[in-house]
Amino acid sequence: MSTCRSACPYDCPEGCSLLVETEGGAVAAITGDPANPYTGGWVCAKLRNLPQAINSPQRILTPLRRTGAKGSGAFEPISWDQAIEEISARWKALIARYGPETILPYSYAGTMGAVQRNCGEGFFHALGASRLKRTLCSSGKSAGWENVMGRSCDLSPWDVEHSDLILLWSTNVPATRAHLAPILRKARANGAKIILIDVYANPSAQLADQTFLVQPGSDGALALSMLQVLDQEGLTDGAWLSQHAAGWEELRATLERWRPEETHCLIGQTPDAIRALALAYGRAKAPCIVLGSGFSRSGNGGEATRAIAALPAAVGAWAKRGGGTYGVCSSPDLIDKSPVKRPDLARPEGQAVNINQLGPALAGQGVKTPIHSLYVYHANPAAVTSHQNAVLRGLAREDLFTVVHERYMTDTAKYADIVLPAPYMVETDDLYTPYGYRQIQLVTPAVQAPGEVKSNFEVFTLLAAALALENPFGGLTARAMCRRLVEESAVLTQAEKARVLSGEPVVLDTPFPLPIETADGKVHLADPIIGWYPPHGGPEPFRLVCAPAVHTLNSSFNDVPALQALRGEMAVRMNAGDAARLGLAQGDRAVVSNDLGEMTCAVRLDRAVSPMTVVAEGVFPGRNTVNCLTHPRLSDWGEATTLNDNTVWVGKA
Repeated sequence: MSTCRSACPYDCPEGCSLLVETEGGAVAAITGDPANPYTGGWVCAKLRNLPQAINSPQRILTPLRRTGAKGSGAFEPISWDQAIEEISARWKALIARYGPETILPYSYAGTMGAVQRNCGEGFFHALGASRLKRTLCSSGKSAGWENVMGRSCDLSPWDVEHSDLILLWSTNVPATRAHLAPILRKARANGAKIILIDVYANPSAQLADQTFLVQPGSDGALALSMLQVLDQEGLTDGAWLSQHAAGWEELRATLERWRPEETHCLIGQTPDAIRALALAYGRAKAPCIVLGSGFSRSGNGGEATRAIAALPAAVGAWAKRGGGTYGVCSSPDLIDKSPVKRPDLARPEGQAVNINQLGPALAGQGVKTPIHSLYVYHANPAAVTSHQNAVLRGLAREDLFTVVHERYMTDTAKYADIVLPAPYMVETDDLYTPYGYRQIQLVTPAVQAPGEVKSNFEVFTLLAAALALENPFGGLTARAMCRRLVEESAVLTQAEKARVLSGEPVVLDTPFPLPIETADGKVHLADPIIGWYPPHGGPEPFRLVCAPAVHTLNSSFNDVPALQALRGEMAVRMNAGDAARLGLAQGDRAVVSNDLGEMTCAVRLDRAVSPMTVVAEGVFPGRNTVNCLTHPRLSDWGEATTLNDNTVWVGKA
């Protein structure tokens, strides 16, 4: 038995440092690495059970060619030479007929490694393919934040311990920020009050003193109402605002219409409750907002982010240790990824497809050059992309040449013409910079990749050679590229670089007070005036919210039986009163539908849910899952997903 260091590659802000135990060339166990002071020696059930998937007999270990109908999952093994030859020949023919933009890459966050995740961008930029706008998760939140705060980072998780009021705003701590839980408990033991703000009592409620339920899409209105109360009650910090903010007086002049007496109906709370929340925030010595992303996946999500970001500025929270927000801090800027992503090779005027609008794009909508080839890597669009039925219709096109680089037979892989075998993180070289705190870690393979498995970096290097492209990575290996990114960092010290290159997880301190990284060094509160408008509507009466599941992460762990058992069957949570009115009880089967499709699932009534709201946790395999109900509309800022801004009918199955 031997042990080596690794890191979690999944789409979670925690970026856990890992210890991988191997025996006989196979992964025996995955545990936490105590060398990381934040994630320590504990990892979630997802990683503890990952050896099931790594060692699974269901893994794809050789390239495959489709032999049956698309979607049937019928394939035959072929060699890598045959696969690369067929892909390059098909692409050359398509490029000759339609141009390179007829090829569309599709990837997202199946791996978060700086090299393995991003190398596809360098390759496809060199090829001249259509660009994919990767805005599936939180780009609306990011764009709204940047409008107010520029490139400012916010608190690190351990700073939250110093807060005396903590608002868990649209965040599910056990599912997405599990290592924050002990910090919250410590803050609470020190006297902090914790309030969960969400559309339902998600599992964070067990960490909170109070749950404040709101209507979906009303978060921006709530923040503006809180600002109105803060201003009315004289709880704003005029001295801090005059020195560190621009536009406060303009914003202030608009607040009277956001009185709780005027807004409570759309928020779903009484005026007194809204006022009490604002007063608690304004009277706290160091209030902190743990800012999730769920609220931002709405048509007004970017504007809602701007409104929430104005709250700590209004009370001068940034001047107080533990005050401000946590949930935007990120560490990717510790390195420059341009040698991998090669933005210099991209054609800004070229065709771009928004990831949320894959289904319409495959049907020829919104594109000048029709898409005749799709290359999917570390992603599963058949399950995770809006308007699932449109995506499946597109994938079923016989004239669409689809290549999927994958570890097991996902919903998307079943529609591929060529499937290529992909590795797990314990089998590759990569560099990880999580987005929940400032940390960086280099990893090397703990075990040899089985069968004929190849990494993204290896495959794109082979394809570049077959297509006679100049190697976009300068002929480097993935390990050499990782080293280059570390050595060229303008942020890390020489001592920190040496520690990273030794494989040690390196966690950087957060400065206090945090610098405001805008052009003029000020928070911007009127650019233009922060506002709010209603979320998307529809004829259906219930609002649908897509939430994370504690035991799985989107579709990444559909290959781990133990985690599927823990997650349970597909279900929706709803308000008990609404369910009773519809004749639905706990465990009943319900049909959830709208103009795009319908999903049949179980009903759960064991958590409080805002009235006229249904919550679907997790992404399940198969047809007619939650994304058959989500529209491909985009948000106000960042062209982001609006997964949490759809309406549905609910009835008894």
